Amino acid sequence: MKRIKKIIHNCPYLAALLIMWMLLTIGGILLVIYRDYGKMKWGDLVSHPLFAVVWEAEKQNNISNLMGTESVMVKLPEQASGAADNGLVLLPSAVGSKVGAQVEKELAREEEAHAAEEKQEAEEVMVGQTLYVEYPPIATDSIYYEDVGKTALTTEYPYTAVNEDYFKDAAFLGDSRTIGISDYSGLEADFYCDNGMTIYKLLGEKGVTWQKTGEKVNMSEVLQQKQYGKIYIMLGMNELGYGDTEYFREHYQAVLEQIRAWQPQAVIFLMANLHVSAEKNNLETEFNNININAKNAAAASLADGIDVFYLDSNPYFTDENGLLKSELTFDGVHLYANNYAVWKDFLMEHGVVRETTETSGNE
Repeated sequence: MKRIKKIIHNCPYLAALLIMWMLLTIGGILLVIYRDYGKMKWGDLVSHPLFAVVWEAEKQNNISNLMGTESVMVKLPEQASGAADNGLVLLPSAVGSKVGAQVEKELAREEEAHAAEEKQEAEEVMVGQTLYVEYPPIATDSIYYEDVGKTALTTEYPYTAVNEDYFKDAAFLGDSRTIGISDYSGLEADFYCDNGMTIYKLLGEKGVTWQKTGEKVNMSEVLQQKQYGKIYIMLGMNELGYGDTEYFREHYQAVLEQIRAWQPQAVIFLMANLHVSAEKNNLETEFNNININAKNAAAASLADGIDVFYLDSNPYFTDENGLLKSELTFDGVHLYANNYAVWKDFLMEHGVVRETTETSGNE
């Protein structure tokens, strides 16, 4: 400091030149920033990282240090270089080294941010949407159901056509119609199903028949011990006269959430119950298509289009009135064996393939 005072006292003109040089240096940088960023407020200019580096360098390097250093070329980021020749500016080395370091940090931060954006885009999952077709509801006086006035459609999603290998890590949970898929579709999967099975009994202690061995197994234990890539659930027919629709939905949701917790990697498909034929569609009892439709809509409301999807195969088997075609069924409820091939094709047209699931089933 004494040396600076001595220089100023003995050579006032030299001191004035040095001060002017410092001001021109800072001013030049500010002009570059101002030119490239347009009309900015003073607060915006002094907060610019380039200005901050220069200011810090000026504070940390006294006049004598700057007098004895050489100038260096510094490459500025594209957004700060403007019309400068290739983005290069001439700065004293004491300042230029700090500017260069700051520029490298800024570029590194930009690259990290860009990489993070690309990673987020790659991880974004397509979300499906389950839509409904509304119709005028019919008045009912049943304590078990009411006409909900809408029919749930298969979750809209860019499904993948798959082959039979896709189902090798799949589990099917359901009632007698699921047994039909097991017996006649030819799919190689684990089928856990029984005549009269309900959502209320699925995880119970009495167990479910594993169709591969014919033995009863505890589904709670199975789903905690073995991990599946896909799980298909079709229940609701045997619940038509047991509790109302909201009671059914609450239990279905509880079971679904429990399975979701045990099988976090699995894609879950909630399969619609088939409608019954005109002969079986009895509006004087609970066994009718209005009640089936209400239960299906309740199950469909649980599909999130991400990990849980609703599949409705009814359009392949019902007529224009929503009744199961009589020529396809031997009892008005279950399909003839040869019709399960159509159901199989429907399932193969609606595969959901992710990085976390097996891809060998793609065609």
